[in-house]
Amino acid sequence: MAKNSRTSTNHSTRRLERLEQGSLSERVYNVMRDSIISGRFEPGERLIETELAEDLGVSRAPIREAFRKLANEQLVVERPRYGTYVRTFSAKDFVDIYNLLGAIESLAVRLIVRNRVSLEPLKHIVEEMTRAADEGDLPRVVEIELRFHRELCSLADNQYLNNTFRMLSAMVGMALSLDDAAYSNMSDIASEHYPLMEAIEEAIETGKEERGVFAICSHIRASLGAVMARLDGDPADVLGPLVCSEAVGQSTKSGNAPGGAAASQGGDDVD
Repeated sequence: MAKNSRTSTNHSTRRLERLEQGSLSERVYNVMRDSIISGRFEPGERLIETELAEDLGVSRAPIREAFRKLANEQLVVERPRYGTYVRTFSAKDFVDIYNLLGAIESLAVRLIVRNRVSLEPLKHIVEEMTRAADEGDLPRVVEIELRFHRELCSLADNQYLNNTFRMLSAMVGMALSLDDAAYSNMSDIASEHYPLMEAIEEAIETGKEERGVFAICSHIRASLGAVMARLDGDPADVLGPLVCSEAVGQSTKSGNAPGGAAASQGGDDVD
């Protein structure tokens, strides 16, 4: 059964900050979009025009306009006579999004390694993510993690890759929100990004693109078990990096040979 956004108009339950007057239509859309992506509104939750208008201090017209834009992005579903609901995800939706994300970010990492790009911008983002995790602010962690992935693609310096990620970013953000909510310790979300950056830096130093590709694919698949179980899906459906002989050798030397934690999820990846 779909969930109502709340049962009363008590201001203490308000989840959206009031907007100042100005270009309301675009601002309402941006606030609602960010709130859906970060998980402030849950998948399947009904969005009620009057309550949202009261929270934001606007009329219902910009709320309706925002609904139309959000529906075009497939972030909400409009059901005639029933209302507007935050979209839900099936296991296949999740797999399709993460497989495309893996393809895009594998290319991004290869270009970063090839061009020897500094990872300093990513390090600053992870530090900010760590602070948000320490404060227990899950929506903020999701927002920052999405920014990490956006910046990773931006560092590749390929406008077509960047544009592709932007088109996918809303869906990636919602998928990250579902994924991150499965963590029992929020700090783990941020801490997983440090070994990823170390692996990419090592790939830059050695010029071995495949090491960076393995790192990003393994990172994307690292926490799929819980969320896929909740969606009645199989984590092995999310593709891992292709096997290469050198990667296998490095895996064995590092003690992370196939059959370890990452490989236990299935697929064709190696450490």
